[in-house]
Amino acid sequence: MNLLTDPLFRVETKQGKECVSLPALFARLGKNEIDHLVGIQRHQYDAFHVFLCYLAGAVLVRTGNKEPVQNEDFWREGLLALAGSADYAAWQLIADNDSQPAFMQPALPGNKRKPTSIMETPDHLDLLLTAKNHDVKEARAGAAAADSWIYALVSLQTMSGFYGRGNYGIARMNSGYGNRAIVELMRDRSPGQRWLDAVDRLLIHREQVLQEPFGFDPQGLVLTWLQAWDGSSSLTLAELDPFYIEICRLIRLRGTNRIEWAEFYPSTNPRIAAKELNGVVGDPWLPVDLKATTGKGNLKALTFPPVGITAEHMRRLLFEDEVQLSVLQKPKGSWSGDYWLSASVLVRGQGVTEGFHSWEIRIPEHKTVGIFARPAQRENLAKLSRDAIAYTGIMQNRVLKPAVFAYVLGAPTKLDFDDPYGNSAWTRAAHRFELLWSEDYFPWLLSVPESFEAEAELKSWVEILLKHALTVLREVEAGMANHSSRHYRIRTEATNRFWGGLYRNFPFMRREQDANSTQA
Repeated sequence: MNLLTDPLFRVETKQGKECVSLPALFARLGKNEIDHLVGIQRHQYDAFHVFLCYLAGAVLVRTGNKEPVQNEDFWREGLLALAGSADYAAWQLIADNDSQPAFMQPALPGNKRKPTSIMETPDHLDLLLTAKNHDVKEARAGAAAADSWIYALVSLQTMSGFYGRGNYGIARMNSGYGNRAIVELMRDRSPGQRWLDAVDRLLIHREQVLQEPFGFDPQGLVLTWLQAWDGSSSLTLAELDPFYIEICRLIRLRGTNRIEWAEFYPSTNPRIAAKELNGVVGDPWLPVDLKATTGKGNLKALTFPPVGITAEHMRRLLFEDEVQLSVLQKPKGSWSGDYWLSASVLVRGQGVTEGFHSWEIRIPEHKTVGIFARPAQRENLAKLSRDAIAYTGIMQNRVLKPAVFAYVLGAPTKLDFDDPYGNSAWTRAAHRFELLWSEDYFPWLLSVPESFEAEAELKSWVEILLKHALTVLREVEAGMANHSSRHYRIRTEATNRFWGGLYRNFPFMRREQDANSTQA
């Protein structure tokens, strides 16, 4: 089974389902003929997209070509050239012996060693193994297709963090306990056009990265599994091409006529030595978090918290607010139509995976010029976005929170915000409130006219927040035990706290209510 010659990838096209080799997949992507990759899971898709982009970019620069629309033979020859003396062996899934490399699997030098883990399915191999919110049943029964193993292997080798002793993570991540976000601006979400646009901008990014002090070698190693690895040695950035395809684990696939299991061997050091760079290694899909930069000026790659991606994160990415973006998060001048800003991440903790998160913002065509080409207009909208987030915090913590605590604690004279039961209920209510307003935030923000009055637009946002806060308050009330003798008093106290907090913090809402009452 070899990626260069065998039709291992199941794809859907307008003509139906087909099976194609890796070079054929590149050729079909270039023609934008691929509708879907069969068998790939959502959390694997962006990792595989980035893998394909880096690989295509490396082939193009080594052949002195900038046009990603090429035929199958071009891609096969280019991929073979990247493999050097390893030739076709670099692209086989199962090697004849451990002294040979195989796809994403470095050769194991020295005496025969014993694996510490055996994984009999792609799901066991996949880095999502311990995720809380994924919908994939671990270790699905039956013989898995070859491409399922490929997607799991790429996901593991290019996205993993530190999972305890012997399990070191990738360099494109801020610390072993961080996560690797994939952030990209798209004008078309189809696999082919997205790939074409990404490769086009990736070649521009390469020129910039080679001018920065990372020390990359433009003729350096691309396929990091070509070098044998004993688990203790590390590669430096000076040995690598900027488009290097990373591996971080010692894995070998086993089987006779198909992949039957995978073996894991521990390592004592990370494969790529770049810990001091905090994940800032020139990866254009991973923004630099300027907000997290230390006093010493050490830049850090963006890392998402356990809760995942929030509206505030997406707002910062949209307006480049305290983040450093690349050409992958910006349009080319020739683009037109709607854009989509996409972010995805597999959030991790110490030895556990919290879950996969993704978010897309549709940027309507009439807003693209103002956001990406008119700095003054962009800053006005950015300020409005910040003010709206600030108003959201006020609505949550000064209006909704006291009312929820009043309901939960039985309307005491003085609210105890440290009460465990109250905080438990409030955590659920606050999460529900965030889910509601987050769905409306960007549609509201991107519906604001080019010329706007900030006060009027913020008032419309507060009205949206008020609607959602009242929804949450009613849900809290509905979930409380109804003791009729006390219910009226508790409800009255909670309602008074809610409206009192609203009018104190948003006095213009009282004027609005008074005006409506007068008109009535």
